[in-house]
Amino acid sequence: MRGRAPLPIGTSGQVSYSGPKGKVVALTRFRDFDGVTRRVSAQGTSRAAADAALKEKLKARTHLGGLELTRDSTIKELSERWLPTLTQSQATQDSYRQKVDRYILPAMGAWRLWEATTGRCEAFLRTLQATAPSMASQSRVVLSLMMGLAVRYDIIGTNPVREVMMPTVEKRQVSALSVEQVQDLRRHIDKWAGQKPGRASTLDAMDMFLATGLRPGELLSLQFSDVDFRMGTIAVTGTVKRDSVHGLHRQASPKSESGKRVLTLPLFGLELLRRRKAGAAGDLVFPNRNGEPMEPANFRRLWREARGKQWEGVKPSSFRKAVATLIERESGSLIASRQLGHSSDAITKKHYIERNRNAPDSSLILEQLNSRVTLVH
Repeated sequence: MRGRAPLPIGTSGQVSYSGPKGKVVALTRFRDFDGVTRRVSAQGTSRAAADAALKEKLKARTHLGGLELTRDSTIKELSERWLPTLTQSQATQDSYRQKVDRYILPAMGAWRLWEATTGRCEAFLRTLQATAPSMASQSRVVLSLMMGLAVRYDIIGTNPVREVMMPTVEKRQVSALSVEQVQDLRRHIDKWAGQKPGRASTLDAMDMFLATGLRPGELLSLQFSDVDFRMGTIAVTGTVKRDSVHGLHRQASPKSESGKRVLTLPLFGLELLRRRKAGAAGDLVFPNRNGEPMEPANFRRLWREARGKQWEGVKPSSFRKAVATLIERESGSLIASRQLGHSSDAITKKHYIERNRNAPDSSLILEQLNSRVTLVH
């Protein structure tokens, strides 16, 4: 005759009660995480009090690694345990928290962990994708990381977000400004800058983008102490960003390790820096009116005003695409990726270089296949 099946690890059996009124004992069996089943008891003045005390004891035994979560915990409770474990930059942590607070919790915060099936997660993400495709993609990453924590602590068996299938989004082809378009745009910005004092810095910023291919945060963090006027180079040493802990600040390192680079400037870029240094009061090349780092949002606002409706589709990132595409045509994608500070040219080719639809001229090679031509040996 077979004995009763063992309890699953981390679970308890039926509860029995004994003892007189005022001294009730609640008793159950609990299978600990070492696989051994042990008796667990608690005492109270009533059956309800003893039961509550027993549940607290079992809760303490069920919590693995201090997470204090079970399969019946909610997505909201999981998020509260997950967020403090993040080790990314503060700006990334703020971005993750925004996705949790704005998108995930309103839609599924009250779900129990076992209720977060692949189908339900997919339905949530597809609904979000219909209105905010980029937020759906980022929310999927955040939700997967959250559920991954629950998997690692054996609270759930698998990560339901991993198997989510999202509709294929049509890939946008990279479009880069041509040399002629850049020159037309520059004339437009030059005219706008001449209409009102204080606008010349926006034109200088555009020229520095074109001379370097810098990210906006890298441009706003550029210091004269980063410039070697003798060698004609700049060192990319930081970025400007805002987060919930430090506020607006200059971070003493760029976006990534590959972002740390030294760039050789064209003559127009070097002359621009010499001119700005002659009138500068501080070390920042593009400070705000108080000599402090400029708020990236304010820079974007100024740029939108400068470009007007005629160039509405042009963003600061457009100049990185123009720089990358021009360098790729002349020197190859690897050189372009190093200019932009990417870890590989795969990123550069996918997001920054406009595809060259003109194949190399192989006409003389192919002429050998012409049967009407006599080959001379």
